[in-house]
Amino acid sequence: MPESAREIEIKITDNEEGLKVREIMSGKLKLSSREITRCKQFEDGVMIKKAGDAQYKLIWLKETVSAGDILKVKIYEDTDNSGDVIPSDDPIDIVYEDEDLILLNKPGDMVVHPSYAHHLDSLSNALAGYYLRTGQNHVVRTIGRLDRETSGLLIFAKNRHAAAILSNQKGNMSKRKEYLAIVSGVLENEQGTIDAPIGQEEGVRMIRKVMESGKEAITHYKLVRQFEDYALVRLCLDTGRTHQIRVHMSYIGHPLLGDSLYGKEIKNSHGMKRAALHAAHLEFMQPITGKELSFEAELPEDMKSLVDF
Repeated sequence: MPESAREIEIKITDNEEGLKVREIMSGKLKLSSREITRCKQFEDGVMIKKAGDAQYKLIWLKETVSAGDILKVKIYEDTDNSGDVIPSDDPIDIVYEDEDLILLNKPGDMVVHPSYAHHLDSLSNALAGYYLRTGQNHVVRTIGRLDRETSGLLIFAKNRHAAAILSNQKGNMSKRKEYLAIVSGVLENEQGTIDAPIGQEEGVRMIRKVMESGKEAITHYKLVRQFEDYALVRLCLDTGRTHQIRVHMSYIGHPLLGDSLYGKEIKNSHGMKRAALHAAHLEFMQPITGKELSFEAELPEDMKSLVDF
């Protein structure tokens, strides 16, 4: 028996009158055929309250609905992921949380997922600990990604259904995400677009570079403030290649301060111990309600100290 369920109530509109229950579940809730079938495996998985009725009653998937009806669907899932992510007591910075997702402000120089070298100190470990302490029974599901050195906004879905819908938004979401970076040197242009393919050299696992055989990569940047030998810039991406901002800014001669991979020629990183990159702004739609959400995350102290004086 599944350990957790997300209960969703839908009020049927005039435009939806006459549709079958299955059509509402697949069209409005974006449930797959497998998920719809699974809902019906349980006696209260799909129920309806007709206009004027006081209680819900069972309904078949082939039955039609009327305007004003309230359809209640329980989306079940297994949540036993013991051994996958070990909970830790590390704190997390919660920007937003609801029944379907949690948005965190990731610290810089922290990995998102557990690995051989970071078995207990990843952001996922910290989130698993938060779930445990607050009595929430969720699998840790990341939407999108951030490099270890990058700080800022990152979404985790709380259930399989929300994860699927948010993952389908990722392409558009990346274009509604903005980064702040501190780059070396004096920018000649206050704004620009870098359109240069990025690839991986054979036999080199970590480092990416601009190369003709690479995948399309497009980065837009705009100067926020110029300092003597570094600048604060705001960036957005049309594509989401690994290390894209770091590679592109280095390619045009302005690597990020503190970037040990792509900024080795920087003479003075002004105390930055990581690549100075922060996911500062994110817009997306709540996966169940469809409500537009927009968030900002302030610069972390290591970057803020260089631009806030």
